[in-house]
Amino acid sequence: MTYKSICFQSKKIILLAFILLAFSCKKEVKAVHKKSSKDTVSAVEPEEEKVIPTEIEGNFLKRLLNEEIGEQKYKEMQISESPYYVSFANDDDPYTVSFSIFEKADFNNDGIIDYVINRSSEGMLGGNANTNQDFIFYIMKDEIKEKESHSILGYAPFSYNIIDEANFVGNKFKIKVTQNFRTYSSSVENLKSTSLSFIYKNGNLYEESYLSKCKLAKLKSKTIFNDIPGVEKRTRSIEMHNYTETIEEIYKKNDTLINASVGGCDNLILEFNTFYKVEPDKINDTEFKKEAALQLLEFLAKNTQFSKEINVAISYYQNNPLDNEYIEKIKGYGFRVLIDKDDDRKGQLRFLVQIDKIDNPYQKENWEITTRNKTAPPDNEDY
Repeated sequence: MTYKSICFQSKKIILLAFILLAFSCKKEVKAVHKKSSKDTVSAVEPEEEKVIPTEIEGNFLKRLLNEEIGEQKYKEMQISESPYYVSFANDDDPYTVSFSIFEKADFNNDGIIDYVINRSSEGMLGGNANTNQDFIFYIMKDEIKEKESHSILGYAPFSYNIIDEANFVGNKFKIKVTQNFRTYSSSVENLKSTSLSFIYKNGNLYEESYLSKCKLAKLKSKTIFNDIPGVEKRTRSIEMHNYTETIEEIYKKNDTLINASVGGCDNLILEFNTFYKVEPDKINDTEFKKEAALQLLEFLAKNTQFSKEINVAISYYQNNPLDNEYIEKIKGYGFRVLIDKDDDRKGQLRFLVQIDKIDNPYQKENWEITTRNKTAPPDNEDY
């Protein structure tokens, strides 16, 4: 990356100055990524030549710019060469969002070219919320509109990981990631790095080690709800931080709307979120809330493929109070039903069901999930 050439200019700099300079350069300077035809992740180099998108590519990039702008007022726009960008004054906290085509190929073999877009937002400082980067896979349904998209976070001020290097080797997206020093509060020399490889297959974008090393990759059904009326949307994608598969679904019937999600590597992370209209005299009624929660859990147990896991929570709450606490009294499980109200949601209660099935106690933290860890950490290291 660019920071290496800066940080090693003088071999006579004292060790403390070297560490501070490396700390600054590594995290605040954005890299330009270069594609490689070799089966390795190579050092990145600046791109200097002008890149003029084709008319079709330009139309797609302009569409992304327009979606970024929305109803905002912008200061400047550039759509003559890549990267296309738009700048916002943003009340004296200016930032610029740019889009460029990092790779194009027919990833799903349907005869339509798909894109990997490098979306980069530059604010005034590296720690600014408007400074971030994503690599977004767009699987297209025609020349302009996508039918699905999958985002891999390259950088954000408090992201878990930072992508240092990225390229394509054939149809595989290869990256090197390092822990974000802001999140892990570690000195530069102690930050961990790893190399990863992504491929689009079987209707989703996968990090390859997920397919071979994560228990949840072996789920036979890529659904949450069973095949019942009311399931309006089923979406599969990739978790942008630890690169596991995610499944999200929406169930809607009459006034009932349930948002469901599942993810994880070795440990199942299951969530259901819904709202209940409640009579004023019952909104603070503990017994009513518990009864409603059990009815919800029983509906979910009957109508999803995770009845075994949900029934564990049902059995517990039938004999114990429901008090919003995260329960860890049953081996291999952690769960809670959070019930809350908000003044902005008059006459409504929110029910959030969270169920974790813990098969690997050494995958509780993002980096351990990212690296598909299977073993206990050293005695002098937390996980």
